[in-house]
Amino acid sequence: MGNVTETALLFETYPKLKGKIPWMPLGNFPTPVQKLDNLGKEIGAGSFYVKRDDLSSSIYGGNKIRKLEFLLAEAKQKGANTLITGGGIGSNFSLATTIHGQRLGMRTVLILMDQPTAEYAKKNMLLDYYHQAKMLKTSRRLRLFTIGYQFLINIKPLKGKLPYLIPIGGSSELGSLGFVNAAFELKKQVETGILPEPDYLFVSAGSLGTFCGLWLGCQVANLKTKVVGVNVSSANTVGAATKINKIYQYLWKTDPGLPRLKVSSSDLTILKDYRGERYARFTKEGMEAILLMHSLEKIKLDGTYSGKTLAGALDYIKKNHLEDKVLLFWNTYNSVDLSHLIKDIDYHKLPTPFHKYFELPKQEFEAPL
Repeated sequence: MGNVTETALLFETYPKLKGKIPWMPLGNFPTPVQKLDNLGKEIGAGSFYVKRDDLSSSIYGGNKIRKLEFLLAEAKQKGANTLITGGGIGSNFSLATTIHGQRLGMRTVLILMDQPTAEYAKKNMLLDYYHQAKMLKTSRRLRLFTIGYQFLINIKPLKGKLPYLIPIGGSSELGSLGFVNAAFELKKQVETGILPEPDYLFVSAGSLGTFCGLWLGCQVANLKTKVVGVNVSSANTVGAATKINKIYQYLWKTDPGLPRLKVSSSDLTILKDYRGERYARFTKEGMEAILLMHSLEKIKLDGTYSGKTLAGALDYIKKNHLEDKVLLFWNTYNSVDLSHLIKDIDYHKLPTPFHKYFELPKQEFEAPL
């Protein structure tokens, strides 16, 4: 596992960005790259690797930490002591924001929406509670953050400071820079011989910050790698192209020395057949991919994001006969088990609207890992 870095690699390449774009170290980077010898042998691929972002922090990892290094830096810069964000009731980003925000002395207000229940969602809700998040349930996404502000009026913001608003998944232009920066981390690992330059990189496409940041980062870092997204929510190439252009404009306005770039939807690949019935509804293929990865490589994935992404990647590799290419799977899952923190918490301590998720039966296909 890596160490806490002193500066973002993006700033080393483009020093004019340093000091103008907020950033602070939160995770342990670079995250390891591991060759998937057993899984590669299973599918006939000789150069199959995984980027272990599940190990991005010993406190709470996953891909979210890269975004929070930029977002929480801006929150601190603005003097905020309250964060507002949200997502599904089992949102990993909401939990990551709560945990790492608490480290920095900031409390979190979470506006959470309905999603299919699952064991990980139950754990995340209890962990949100354990880490003292203020939890509010809503069923209407468009009202998500309006409700958050109304809620804050009633709980009196500390010392009158304005809260810092973080969009779902942290996938703003600023948050997405976490994965532009990640592409430079990957480039450095290629240059130091940790892995060959990937021909294909497979990653989840949800709120799009991770996919779009990596796609743009590979371009700016002059990597030939083709970034392939696997839709796990409502991601599409039109929306992704718009987001990439916005991230680029944000960077270019700060440093016009960046190479000129404009992307269209036809430049992007997002696989759309692996999400299943709806967001966070597990699929048979996703669960099979989870069990395959765990049995062959002892690496855990999840049913909402990384399992579906691996399922899509394996199918894409097979259909396009890519077994002789250098392949990289980007694991966005958090592998830190915090179950011991919540073993004695009764879910009835949560706000009443969340109780029903603990009383519903398990989802079909939920893997017993």
